[in-house]
Amino acid sequence: MNVAQKFSLSDAQLLDVARALTSKIREGLNTEGAEIRALPSFFGAPARGAHGTALVVDTGGTNMRAAVMKLEGGKAEVVAGPIKKTLPMRAGEKLTALEFFQAQAATAAGMPATGAPVGYCFSYPSENSPDRDSRLLRWTKGIDIPGVPGTLVGAQLGQALRAQGLEIGPVRVLNDTVASMLGGSWVNTEVPSERCIGLIVGTGNNMAAYFGSDQSNKVPKGFAGKMAINLESGNFDPPHLNEFDRALDAASDNAGFQRFEKAVSGFYLPFLFAQALPGVAGFDPNQGTGALVELRSGSGEASELARAILSRSADLVAASLAGVIALYPVSSEPVGILAEGGLFWNEPEYAPRVSSTLARLLGNDARARVLKTEEANLIGSAVAALEP
Repeated sequence: MNVAQKFSLSDAQLLDVARALTSKIREGLNTEGAEIRALPSFFGAPARGAHGTALVVDTGGTNMRAAVMKLEGGKAEVVAGPIKKTLPMRAGEKLTALEFFQAQAATAAGMPATGAPVGYCFSYPSENSPDRDSRLLRWTKGIDIPGVPGTLVGAQLGQALRAQGLEIGPVRVLNDTVASMLGGSWVNTEVPSERCIGLIVGTGNNMAAYFGSDQSNKVPKGFAGKMAINLESGNFDPPHLNEFDRALDAASDNAGFQRFEKAVSGFYLPFLFAQALPGVAGFDPNQGTGALVELRSGSGEASELARAILSRSADLVAASLAGVIALYPVSSEPVGILAEGGLFWNEPEYAPRVSSTLARLLGNDARARVLKTEEANLIGSAVAALEP
């Protein structure tokens, strides 16, 4: 067996992955501290009548953005921005906690947002409280800024924004996966909101889904309808990973965590390639997944391995979606997959592979529909900011 073949998974193995994830989600929905954290967002399915103007700050794994969004008549308008900057940590800067929030606030400096509520899209594992602030649980995606884990990120961003001279309303925090799901289900009318799943496949990986109090004791009995749950599924430890996955995990700064994310996401795939085939001339894993995409189009052992790693990533993402879909009621209406992330949409073969593998695993071409929403994170964050 050559190296590339070690990244090939059969449909039977992918179904094993799906079933394992379904079981662990059920556990996470009803157990604190489980492998799948299943964190309540305290946001419900969005009302399409939501309207108003909000300031949005979106901090992802690579970039940070700020914009002023106006929602009216079922349409979203970008009033100002989005202003986009690379996270200083990605440029090698060492930041304190205060500097981290100041950098994000500076992106919004001068925005016409007087009195506007703030939707803060924060793409790291965080636990929301009923007031919709959020406490960082741990850093992922190769980020590590001391003094932030365990603290409320919304309160700190609000302080930094006010220090920039912005007169703002309340700050509401949501995970990027929840933001994508809220934004996509606010815009798209093809699938009912509560039958949607949020998916991120970019620098990192995660899913969000809607669950009611009948499925999760984390959803208060009095909560109206279903709640958006941030699954933190990147922490899933799936079956059928190989020795290169194990070596990558052991060499990481968070060994034992984010095993699924390390097998599928854009930040980790180049390093996985380097573990499996070290010393390829001209290949630098710090260049990102684009280097793998370039290699894939060639020939030889390196190209074969790049294709295999990208294909396995798409197949594992399809399996993870199948695992969540198993928890949704079977209906004549499809499940909507509200997908975001550079790897998912910018790698031309990725989304089609996810769709085809998912249809095969479900045994039904019509059960799931992948939907794309431009600026879903910004829209979803505005929806969250404007919720009563």
